[in-house]
Amino acid sequence: MEELEIRSFGDAAAPKVVGGEGSRTVEGYAIVFNQDSRMLYDRQRKRYFVERIEPRAVSDDFLRSCDIKMNRNHNDDLLLARSRYGYGSLKFSIDEYGVRYSFEMPETTAGNDTLESIRRGDLFGSSFRFTDAKDGVRYERLKDGKGTLLRTVSKFGGIFDFSIVTDPAYYGTSVSARSFGSLADPEVPQSVWGPEEELMLMDIEQQSF
Repeated sequence: MEELEIRSFGDAAAPKVVGGEGSRTVEGYAIVFNQDSRMLYDRQRKRYFVERIEPRAVSDDFLRSCDIKMNRNHNDDLLLARSRYGYGSLKFSIDEYGVRYSFEMPETTAGNDTLESIRRGDLFGSSFRFTDAKDGVRYERLKDGKGTLLRTVSKFGGIFDFSIVTDPAYYGTSVSARSFGSLADPEVPQSVWGPEEELMLMDIEQQSF
């Protein structure tokens, strides 16, 4: 049984339609490197942390060993493109910023609706679903006066989809999950952060592969 996690990114990583009028080419970043998330809360382990993904966590060979679907909101029924072990309609590349994706939006109901929402600015987040390797995560306390726990990912176990999402949890380096909320969530102690700070809640799916 592996822990399946989701992260989402907005702003600079957001999906965009590129090319001239009538273009259906969409590009964005599914993963960004060396940038800290907002505060996350792991409900399974009952702890708060910020997360950082190192560039060495991803390689071209690793991505080509995965079957990666390009979905909308992580819904397999809203499939937009796919890279199956390095081949298919979903293209990706790695640069200093992160993992960049590109694909031609299909002329399907899901594709047309998603393309229109991107053009309108209603969809502006990118995301990916992953497991981390057992030896690919380390934790340390930051010297920030709060004792914040930093979770650094240096190796993924697998990547299962990239997605265009409705609600990126934070921008430029946004981290998200299946669900997130604010300090009003009754499961989160309200004394942890001030009212001006937004707290993200992370759910981890239990799923076997």
